[in-house]
Order: sequence, then structure tokens, then C-alpha cells
Amino acid sequence: MPGLPDNPNMRPGVGRRAAIGALATSLLAAGLWPRRARSREAIPEGRVIVDYWEKWTGPEGEAVQGIVDRFNTAQDRIWVRRLAVSDIMSKAMVAIGGGDPPDIVGLYSYNIPQFAESGAIISPEDLATPTARLAPESYAPAVHRLLSHEGRQWAGVNTCYSLALYYNRSLFREAGLDPDRPPATIDELDAAADRLAVRTAGGRIARAGFLPNLPAWWPYFWPIMFGGRLYDPDAHRAEVAGPAGVAAYEWVASYPRRLGASATAEFGNIYNRSFHSPQDPFISGRVGMIVQGPWIANFIRLYAPEFDYGCTPVPTPEAMVDPDRPVGMLEADVLVIPRGARHPEAAFEFLCFTQRPDVQEQLATEHAKSSPMRSVSAGFAGDHPNRCVDVHDRIVKSPRVQILPQTRVWQQYADSMIGAFDAIWAGADVHRTLAAAQSRAQQLIDQSRQRRLQRAARSGRGAPA
Repeated sequence: MPGLPDNPNMRPGVGRRAAIGALATSLLAAGLWPRRARSREAIPEGRVIVDYWEKWTGPEGEAVQGIVDRFNTAQDRIWVRRLAVSDIMSKAMVAIGGGDPPDIVGLYSYNIPQFAESGAIISPEDLATPTARLAPESYAPAVHRLLSHEGRQWAGVNTCYSLALYYNRSLFREAGLDPDRPPATIDELDAAADRLAVRTAGGRIARAGFLPNLPAWWPYFWPIMFGGRLYDPDAHRAEVAGPAGVAAYEWVASYPRRLGASATAEFGNIYNRSFHSPQDPFISGRVGMIVQGPWIANFIRLYAPEFDYGCTPVPTPEAMVDPDRPVGMLEADVLVIPRGARHPEAAFEFLCFTQRPDVQEQLATEHAKSSPMRSVSAGFAGDHPNRCVDVHDRIVKSPRVQILPQTRVWQQYADSMIGAFDAIWAGADVHRTLAAAQSRAQQLIDQSRQRRLQRAARSGRGAPA
């Protein structure tokens, strides 16, 4: 499951050695630096040991370990040793900069531009052989875009996720709504939200039909659903303040205006701390509809196995509705091979193994997600723990699905949208707030590109595209 974008610990303009030294010292002092864990079993003699850092823990980490175990027993030359690592982006960059990286790292796809432009990772294209290569045509087109930057593929996919509208079928029936006809348009979503909402005698929200601030993980998501985009990759331009962005956040602002800014903020603050627990607002019935990723199905199975839910692509304005070409946002967890890895060829062999469709389907099934591959086996959906996997699959493969902006400053851009969203929710002017957020994002984009041009000039390399 994804986390909020990490705050970068190495800021542009800080000397690399100074930043690495300061960060490594603080991590070591806090006892947080990755340490090699004991293998589940003795490593057979003669194997090349591939150290693999991965951010997942718990059941999701165990699912990844299952893939590792499968690889380790499928051949007799390489042994992959997985280590769970928190704050993985920062620690990976420190290890690479210090010349002692692992052989393979599990990152987020939005990390790729920074690592690729910094020369911190090796493109799988440079390790491909006539008998071992990653096939771009095997991925869903949008997934391959996530793995690539400036015309080169830099990673393999670990899992991917899209967002969908999950809804409580029992509450739909209770409110007189048809559970087999979920909302497809923004107007239908708003009407269903009003029907599902329940207030106490004192006016507090006892049950929300829908709130755009639950969860608060994707404050930048809404312009996509109104036909806009966050970034023009050709012009290197932030676009969140365009007409679609303004329309999207005017709609977002309609919820606190209609239901009360303080009441909705209070409700959001209470339940944003309860996700993926028995008190999860959707699983507990405190919210009738919610935008979530496919992993929610695993938590429903764990905490409320009898829960009757459905899901559908996130609604859009009526003119944009096309069931065969849903709009959505796509993100992925990825595997990269660091520059300076001790065993890059062995890491690449493991990477190729993980990109096999059957391996991807195994991991996707255990994570309750759709497959990132262009095609899936006949039994994939039938054996899947998420009854809505077909909805996510349609979004992943849709020509209208969008990926996050491929710029190394995306994390700062996303952070700025948190403040913009909160300000709009509290009643700030939408146009001015978005214009300020876009201006700040553009400044970060321009600064990043200028520094890159300067580095290219100093090194004698050509200017970036």
C-alpha cells in the first residue's frame, strides 16, 4: 500500500558529502540504519547473495518474501536476501552515495526521476542480454510510462494501484439507493452522499455519505477526475490551476460549504487516524462511500469478512463518463538496481523473474491489486480476493488513466498541495490558492531543471530534453 510522498532529506544545493554524512550519522545514532537480517534458512554454499531492500512489512512484506522464496528455490546460483527498510528513499540514496548500496531496492515510481537524473540507478536496458531482458510490450502502457523516464526504462514493477470509489451496498439499500447502480457522475455522487449522510441532534456528522478529505492522502487527485492534469511533461509546466483544477476544487469546497467546515474537518481528523483498522471509517460504516486503493479489500477480509461492498471508477462530470475508458490515476511500487551494486547481473536476473506475468499475478493477488501486465490469465479475476479487481484492471488499462508527474520535485509539489487543499477546505479562494500552489510548483520545477542544466554543462554532457 502506498504512503504519502516522503519528504526529501537531501535538498538541492546541499553538498552531497555533507548531506550524506549528516543523514547517515543521524540514522546510525537513532538505530535506524538497515541491518542485515538473518535468513529464514541457511544460505546454500556457492550462491551469489543479492541484498534486497524493501519498504513493505507485515502481510504485504510476507507476500514479497513469498516471491523471494520462490526465486531462491527455482534456481541454484543466486540467493536473494530481503531486508525491510523504513524511509527507504533516503536510506537508499545515502547508501548509493556512500558506495555501499544493496543490489536491488523497492521504491515508489515517483522516485525514478530523482534517482535516474542523479545517476543513482542502472537502467535494466544496460543489463539486458539476448536471453534476458524486460519486454516493454508486456506491461499495460501506463505502467510502462511509470517505469520510464526521458525515453528509458529504469525499473521493474513490483505492484501497481489505481483509485476507485468503494461503496457500502447495505447502506445504499437502507437509503433507498440501488446498490447495482453506483454513481457515475459528480452530480450522482453528491446526491448519493446527501442520501447516505446522518447527523446527530446537535448537528455533528454521525455518518458521512462521502467526503473528499477522507482519506487525506491524495489532495492533488481531483483535477484528474475533472479532465485536467497536474503537469505538462513536454513544457515542464505545472498545471494544477487550470480550468479543470479550479472546477475540481470548487467542487471539493462545496462539501465544507454545504456540511460545515468545522464539522467536516472534525470528522476527517477523527477518522483519518483510523484507516486500515477495525475503526476504519468505511469498514465501520461511518462513511458510505470512499475513494480508496485496491488494498482496502484485504483489510475488509481481515476485519469485516461479511461486509457487502462494491466499487466503481471515481465519478466525473457527466460529459466525461465513458464506461469503457474510465478516467483515473495510476501509481506503482518499483524495483531498481542501484549504481555501485555488488552483483548487478544477479540482481537483474531476480528482477526479470519478478516481471513474469505469473509472478506478478501471485503478488497482485496477495496484495488484492490488479496486475500491471497488459494481459492476465483466465483465472486471475476468479481467484482474486478483491471482488472489484476488474474495475481496477479497466482503470489501469484505460487510455485515459494518468500517472503522477515525472519530475524530481514531485514530492515537494505534492506537499504544497496538502496546504492548498486544507486552505480551500477552510474557505480560502480557490483561484488564488491554486495559483499560488502552481507558482510555487513551477518555481521548484524551473530550479530543478536549471541546476540540471548547470550540472550537464560542468560535466560536458548535452542538455536534458
